[in-house]
Amino acid sequence: MAIEHAPPGGATVKKSVTIPRSLAREVESRTGARGFSRFVSDAVEHALALTKTREIVEAYEDEHGAFTAEEIEEARRTWHGE
Repeated sequence: MAIEHAPPGGATVKKSVTIPRSLAREVESRTGARGFSRFVSDAVEHALALTKTREIVEAYEDEHGAFTAEEIEEARRTWHGE
């Protein structure tokens, strides 16, 4: 009996999506047919991380007001290890 191992993110599910043909060709030209799903999965994961980050920033700003230019610059320096 074969044991199926879940990928690091958990079990997978097969979904059907519709994307422009030119986009599919461009992805496949970089990944090959076998890497297509991993590329799409990584892209969705990245998009969700950006969405969650935006939600955190919006919630903070709703409570504390907009970030100042100084706060943004401090965050930029911290991000870049300066």
